Amino acid sequence: MRKLSVKKFKENNKKIVFILVILLIISVPISVYSLVKPPTTSNQITDNNLKINTSFDYKATIKPNVLYPDGGTVEVGDTIIKKITTSIPVDLKSTINSENEVIAKGSTEIQLVVKAADLWERSFSLAEKQTFEHKGTEISILDSTFNVNLEEVKTFIEQVEEETGISPDQYSIEIVPNILGSINYEGKERDFRLEDRLAFQYNYNEITLASEKTFSSETPFISSEVITNSFTVFGVALPLILVRTISTIITLILLIVLIYTNKNLLLNRNKPIRSQVDKINKKYGNRIITVSQKMNIDLKSIITLSSFTSILKVADEKELPIFCHKIHEDGTALYFIVDGDYVYNYETIKSNLIHSTDKGIISDNAYANG
Repeated sequence: MRKLSVKKFKENNKKIVFILVILLIISVPISVYSLVKPPTTSNQITDNNLKINTSFDYKATIKPNVLYPDGGTVEVGDTIIKKITTSIPVDLKSTINSENEVIAKGSTEIQLVVKAADLWERSFSLAEKQTFEHKGTEISILDSTFNVNLEEVKTFIEQVEEETGISPDQYSIEIVPNILGSINYEGKERDFRLEDRLAFQYNYNEITLASEKTFSSETPFISSEVITNSFTVFGVALPLILVRTISTIITLILLIVLIYTNKNLLLNRNKPIRSQVDKINKKYGNRIITVSQKMNIDLKSIITLSSFTSILKVADEKELPIFCHKIHEDGTALYFIVDGDYVYNYETIKSNLIHSTDKGIISDNAYANG
């Protein structure tokens, strides 16, 4: 069987390596991308927006005086004159506003908290504990008016000062609606606790607002949606896990084949090329007798043959040995048969004429045809 030439062998290997490198350049970024990017993404979806609003509004009930001869309940700003004020009516509203219908249930309890800086605090009930359960998109939890009796607060503070002997420079009073409950939306439940408070600084001559009057909090109902990330190839979206597996396997296979191909190419490049003489002697060494000197053939009839197979044919027909005389200077050898006055010989071709060290594989046809 005829072998490929060295040149053709190298050209084919270069083409294979080139194709492998191109495929590797394509597969590596895809593999890295699929490994870095998570196979799934979790998106947060708001199923229902829900807001709880609490607002306070207050006035002052005052005794008749030079400023307000008729007395009564009047509108006031952030500062209330304590000496002429007997109580503070407070309007409290707390509502739930939802995009979709919900069920809200729980309990409410309104307290008045009196504090003496960091020394002490005392709670008083402004409204007993009550329960509620409502359904809808606009739910009223509280809508009432509570009265803070400043005369009772003053009496309590004076009694504490008298019994403890401590008179802080500043007190504070707070209206605290303790609201506990839960909101149910399509089987999902959210608990909530509201302690928004209206606070005042209770000084010697005046009572000053010390907090906001409106409060708002959101309790959205959120669900998670898991999305399988994909990679689009030629318009077709493939799951990222599948792309990751396939691209990683292809990359590893390409690397292995590329390493194997380059290794074989390097081995073939470094592999010493046997000469024609070496090949003949290896194949037919048991029939060849090597001689160190060239026979004197001046008185012989020389018959030059064109191939080594012709030598073999003559040797078989005449049952004669084959002699070999190596010509070391140029890497050739002379094979001959002595038959009386006749000498049949064949001289091998110089090695640099039948192959090149950088262009291929030797063909056996140099001596296989007779």
